[in-house]
Amino acid sequence: MVNKAPKQVQTQPVENPLVRFLTGGVLPRTFAAFRHRNYRLFWFGNAVSLTGTWMQNIARGWLVLQLTNSPFLVGLETTIAWLPAWIVSLPAGVLADHFNKRNLLIIGQSLLAVLAMVLAVLTWTGVINIYYILVISGLTGFIVAVNAPVRHSIIPELVGKKDLLNGIALNGAVWNTARIIGPSIAGVAIGVIGAAGCFAINSVSFLAIIITLAFVRLEQVKPPATSESVWQKIAVGLRFVKSHKDIRVLMIMAAVFSSFGIAHIPLMPVFARDVFHAGPKGYGIMMASMGVGALTGLLIIATISRTRHRGWILLFGTLAFSVLLVAYSLARSFTAGVVLLAAMGLSQSTVASLTNTTIQTLAPDHIRGRVMSIFTLCFLGMFPLGSLLAGAIAQKFGAPASAMLGGCAVFISLVLISLLRPQIRRL
Repeated sequence: MVNKAPKQVQTQPVENPLVRFLTGGVLPRTFAAFRHRNYRLFWFGNAVSLTGTWMQNIARGWLVLQLTNSPFLVGLETTIAWLPAWIVSLPAGVLADHFNKRNLLIIGQSLLAVLAMVLAVLTWTGVINIYYILVISGLTGFIVAVNAPVRHSIIPELVGKKDLLNGIALNGAVWNTARIIGPSIAGVAIGVIGAAGCFAINSVSFLAIIITLAFVRLEQVKPPATSESVWQKIAVGLRFVKSHKDIRVLMIMAAVFSSFGIAHIPLMPVFARDVFHAGPKGYGIMMASMGVGALTGLLIIATISRTRHRGWILLFGTLAFSVLLVAYSLARSFTAGVVLLAAMGLSQSTVASLTNTTIQTLAPDHIRGRVMSIFTLCFLGMFPLGSLLAGAIAQKFGAPASAMLGGCAVFISLVLISLLRPQIRRL
């Protein structure tokens, strides 16, 4: 009897699940956009950079309140930071349609790193005052406004239209993940290394997005040859939005939401100090709480990214946000405020991501940059006006009155849009 040698069982090497995740292996639907290499690079670079940005936002708001003791100036600083959107958003859309988006982002992020370091040095040396802060905020806002249409319109090139909603939701998720981590760190760091240290960390953090963008490879999209001037190209984008009823309504919703709904965010230091008596650590917890809610909402949207009920979810999310904002204006307990902020973050992120995705889906490729520049104008451009109004109301009547007005305005606009354009629910 011949003894047969046992068969050698061929085994496949076991692949580390984390490696598969980071390299675009089999992923759950929630993270479908990570299958795209370019998107993964962009996302992870953003994760580091935005954490630093949120640290700077928290430190700057607290520094302004310390230097001036004025809720109005807190709102004014935010207004100046976002006001450049009115000047450069539309021309920036033309840039996004006609130049390499990756290169535009690298230039913009490099300039933001320099400004953050200038702010750190001025604060370290003790010469900082509200005027320096306002100037740097204005310059920062100028660069952010130029980059905003580019940031929005590059997502389809990174993931394609099939994973567009998922990509936008995950892009919002990284922004809100940073809003959780950044404020949590800043709330402690302000007391340890001061506002200057937070500004310096932000400056260094921009290296992450600059380096990862350098490895992104996109197909060069050649715009159609045309003899139109910049202003004529802008006019083409404006006429398209005006003629497209659904996009036009979404733009109006975004403008109202930005003007009134999120104008309470710049007043967070005032709520933390004067309403909830929580100090800088409480301020960081409040911002992080909103970030937790927003991240949760975005992960839900990423999971159901192929839903056919975007319009209904958008309307319900807007309704929920308006009710929660009114409730927040009435809250006097720090715990209740934190819980309400988490719920507001969830509904806010849902509304923002669905509005963004729907507009990008409806806009043709050759004009998407200009359409998103108009969206930037409606969203970022209206935010400073809302912040200025919110700051003025907070100065005279208190921060809760400002939040109450915002919630009521969003609710009234939702009712009017539902009556005048009921088709929006079927988008």
